[in-house]
Amino acid sequence: MSAPSWFGHRRIDLIECGSTNDEAAALARAGAAHGTIVIAQRQTAGRGRDGRAWVSPPGGLYLSAVLRPAIAPADVPPLTLAIGVAACDAAREFGAPAELKWPNDLYVRGKKLAGVLVEAQSQAGRLEVVIAGIGVNLATTPELDTATAIGNVDRERFIARLCAQLETWIDRYVGAGIAAIAPAWRDRMMRDLVLRAGELVGTLAGLDDDGALLLQSDDGRVHRIRSGDVAVLPRLRSS
Repeated sequence: MSAPSWFGHRRIDLIECGSTNDEAAALARAGAAHGTIVIAQRQTAGRGRDGRAWVSPPGGLYLSAVLRPAIAPADVPPLTLAIGVAACDAAREFGAPAELKWPNDLYVRGKKLAGVLVEAQSQAGRLEVVIAGIGVNLATTPELDTATAIGNVDRERFIARLCAQLETWIDRYVGAGIAAIAPAWRDRMMRDLVLRAGELVGTLAGLDDDGALLLQSDDGRVHRIRSGDVAVLPRLRSS
């Protein structure tokens, strides 16, 4: 895979900030071009989905990108899946057996390695900008007691490979839609899981062609999950 041509063509490096997504959004409002990225060594107000706090100690990679893809606002959610595939492939290049948890997390052996947060701004039905944030645990720290890290990785080399993967998979999605992403996501997803989505509990049945999660309940019905939180539950052992 060659070096990226547009992703990361402009790069702003910060020692510390509140949130790289907020920094990238401010740059976007000031006219920052497609592919501009912000990288911080530490975040003091990092966040995940639904505003949850994202622990962001030194030793991690916190990267947000300004994206202006030629897609409709309704096509933004599956972009998260494409970014997840890219982050998964980058982690695997460095020896981490990463897997994807719908819709936006990477896990290694049951522990969280990375997360993706995609925030979009639209006006009059037209997509203005997408801010795509990625947090990856590169080094083990005391703050990551329930998570995991890649470890022993050259930070700049990892950034270069992550940017290349992101450009590749974003271009594939923009060019060919979810059909170019869904099979790759299925190949990399966590398997044999019991999940809870709202009041529904069932086993993972895969990913639908439009990016929806498929969950099979005990009665054999397959349900499509398009939004909301999905929790992994422990599988009961038979006696």
